[in-house]
Amino acid sequence: MKSILPVAVLIFITSLCNAQIKTGLKDLKEKASDKTGIVSGKSDKTEKVKENASGVPEYDPEDPVYRAYSIVRDELSSTRNIMKPLEWDKNIEGRNDDATRYLAKAKENLVKLQSDPIESKKPYVKDLEQQYNEVEAERKAKYDSYTADQEWEQKIESYYKFAIMGWEMQDKTLEPSYTGYYNMKKEFEATRPEKYNSSYVQKRIADVDNFFQVEVYKIVPELDKDVDKVISEIHAKNVDGDEDYLLNAKGYVKDFEEIIPIITYNRKYLLENKADIDAVQAKLDKEKAILDEYISSGKYDAHVAQFEQALIDAVRLAPKKMSNAGYESMARAGVDEGEVLRVVITSDVWSVKKTDWGFPEYKYLPVDIAVSYKGKCWLAYGQIRKTYEGGGVYGGEFFSYWGLQDEMNCNNVNK
Repeated sequence: MKSILPVAVLIFITSLCNAQIKTGLKDLKEKASDKTGIVSGKSDKTEKVKENASGVPEYDPEDPVYRAYSIVRDELSSTRNIMKPLEWDKNIEGRNDDATRYLAKAKENLVKLQSDPIESKKPYVKDLEQQYNEVEAERKAKYDSYTADQEWEQKIESYYKFAIMGWEMQDKTLEPSYTGYYNMKKEFEATRPEKYNSSYVQKRIADVDNFFQVEVYKIVPELDKDVDKVISEIHAKNVDGDEDYLLNAKGYVKDFEEIIPIITYNRKYLLENKADIDAVQAKLDKEKAILDEYISSGKYDAHVAQFEQALIDAVRLAPKKMSNAGYESMARAGVDEGEVLRVVITSDVWSVKKTDWGFPEYKYLPVDIAVSYKGKCWLAYGQIRKTYEGGGVYGGEFFSYWGLQDEMNCNNVNK
């Protein structure tokens, strides 16, 4: 018994010492933990932040600091993954939307760490800030490059639709001309060489180049033919042996004026080589100058007046073929304008007007009438008629008036 007691006492003393040592270590650990700080928004119960030697929070899904850190880390990683070429190029606009959403979530949680007075001073937060800025800058650069490519692609697309499909140029910053196209193409190649040399863009460029270098010149022979046609008509001889332009100069000027804007437009905007179109323009200008001088000198008006007077002088009532005071009186009464100067029944045989099926419709005698109206004399026409009533019977006579037809010289009324 004497040998056992000292051993028991020794064990008790050793246990007491170990307990005191553990209590002291626990107190030291709690004091150190109190210095790590609290993320805003925690509950009243103090939460201890676990961290490794570098200050990065250790895994603890219940700890708000770790949760904020892990979200920032994971969202940045996800963003990097979808910005890899094989993934990004599948759907650039869609991937950019995803990246923007991931980075917004990363930013939200990064702000939580930056707002904590203790965490914000730790190196890992500064590292996350740098990573976020680098990833966002990369996203923006990639998407800006894409949108720049799209803008230039739309420019070449506008020229393609203008040249190949005949559409109006929708982009009003672009000039619908060969100079506008060549300037755009040069700037495109200098600014976005990789996009410029892509197969799609090069296909479009080949088509538009062909338009401005080949297709636009096909209109020149057509315009030349149109000008030659007008010129041949100008100098064609009429029944009197006069060139046709003497009476129709203003009409031919209008014909030229329809062609001139087409020549002007093509020369200014579409044709880089102007030699052939200038030859057509010169041919037109020469003939139009003759017409313009003829009209402006007054010769045209004088010649037309002379011609028109000759036509008036040539108008006569047809020879009289029948005398019938009743019919003549009926014709005078039927004229509803001006003063009747003379009535002539120009046939002594009744003609029969038939329907399309060959049935009689009415009989008639043609009548010429000279009428004075508003200071001029006119040849008017009418008919004495009998309407067919069936069975070979026609009704009574009546006058059908056709109205004033041609101006005539009053001196020729009785000729």
